[in-house]
Amino acid sequence: MLVGVLAVAWVASPFGGVDVPVPGGATSPSPGTDRPGRVAPGETPIEHVVFLIKENRTFDHYFGRYPGAEGATQGGTVRCQQGQCRPAGTVPLRVAPYTQPHDITHGFRSGLFAINGGRMNGFNVIGAGSDLSGYVQHSRATLPNYWAYADRFVLADRFFTSMYGPTFPEHLYTVAAQANGVVDNKINTDSPGNYCDDPLEYTRKFRDDLSGDDMSRIMHLEEQVAQDRGAYEEITSYWRRTRTCFNIPVLPDRLEKAGISWKYYANDNQWMNGLQAIKHIRNDPDIWGPKVVPPGEFIPDVRAGGLPQVSWLVPPEGHANEHPGDCSAGAEFCTNVCLGENWTVQHVNAIMKSEAWASTVIVIVWDDFGGFYDHVPPPHYDTMGLGPRTPALVISPWTVRGDNPEGGSIDSTVYEFSSVLKFIEDLHGLRPMTERDRQADPLTGALDFDQRPRMKKLILPERDCVAAKAASKSPIETEPA
Repeated sequence: MLVGVLAVAWVASPFGGVDVPVPGGATSPSPGTDRPGRVAPGETPIEHVVFLIKENRTFDHYFGRYPGAEGATQGGTVRCQQGQCRPAGTVPLRVAPYTQPHDITHGFRSGLFAINGGRMNGFNVIGAGSDLSGYVQHSRATLPNYWAYADRFVLADRFFTSMYGPTFPEHLYTVAAQANGVVDNKINTDSPGNYCDDPLEYTRKFRDDLSGDDMSRIMHLEEQVAQDRGAYEEITSYWRRTRTCFNIPVLPDRLEKAGISWKYYANDNQWMNGLQAIKHIRNDPDIWGPKVVPPGEFIPDVRAGGLPQVSWLVPPEGHANEHPGDCSAGAEFCTNVCLGENWTVQHVNAIMKSEAWASTVIVIVWDDFGGFYDHVPPPHYDTMGLGPRTPALVISPWTVRGDNPEGGSIDSTVYEFSSVLKFIEDLHGLRPMTERDRQADPLTGALDFDQRPRMKKLILPERDCVAAKAASKSPIETEPA
């Protein structure tokens, strides 16, 4: 475990499946590399992939103290004056509360400031993060079941968000390996419906006519945002307004054409439902309803033996998805991560108790950094990102064995959301949709199909979250920052 801040330059990655340098000397293998975790159609035992996408946490926030992982227990800060930010020392990552006192800004600009050209020390100057509420972390005591999954299966400590944030474009990456250049959530929030169901809803995106020189300039500016007062304003000059309803290729299109069963489990009209912004999906009655369904249908499908070959599982808003709420607005808005962990356990238990367990890979990620501190600089692939690390757990009988307490392993291969899509594409012989999923590593460091699988199930108990919260004491709840 690294104690402190890793000072490493923010590295850019050329496309084409070449090695991507990361801190500590690890590399992301070329997709052509022969590793036990590579898949090919009909050559592996995997029949089901479940992509579970939660909200707004970083690796250091959830797993920074996990033994053997690339973690930190303190984080760098900056002091900004006259449009320039300078290093201001480090602060300890304090004990995280079960209920974060408020949401922290975590949009495109916030991600750039937090990364600060790879210095990873700007998390204290992103809006509500100025009270240091993002400099906190959990442990085995506060997230015992997530840590139990890491003990037994695979904890990926180089899994980055696909862009700088926020929710809407990140969720587009989970289905499309791109966000159509979208850089923001919706601009207006005062009309009913979401995305294609709200004709008044607009957001911002990069223009479609950017030249190679434009993109190089933008990437340069992205590394200067915290040092140059005008850098962000110049970046926005490359944006335009767009409706939050458009057509881009999505992986469900290819699955549908190939006759591969799939479902996207997500509630209508919530910010996390990326497919609601895809016009040809939203307006197809053979898709919307039969295959885009509420998350409450997932466990009944599993129990009935109807787990699709590919599932996206997007929790309902509130406690289940772990998105920090506004505690000042009342207890119902104050998300308790213990309850979110319980929701995850319910769904993983259901899979493990089913006949599908032997042939399933579950990938659990969190959609953006949420304003929480993380110390590892992300690769700078293009104008959209990558963004700060998210935790990622890969759960399957086929995960790589390692030295974690129950035989699990740490996987330091570089991944992003497109890696999960690439795994699904390779599994079923589908073409990539964008440069992102073409170059992504398809989870080769997490799975090993040459080994004997470990079929024993890890059925975890749900926790008493009222008692857990009452027993916890966090400085953030009792002391001003």
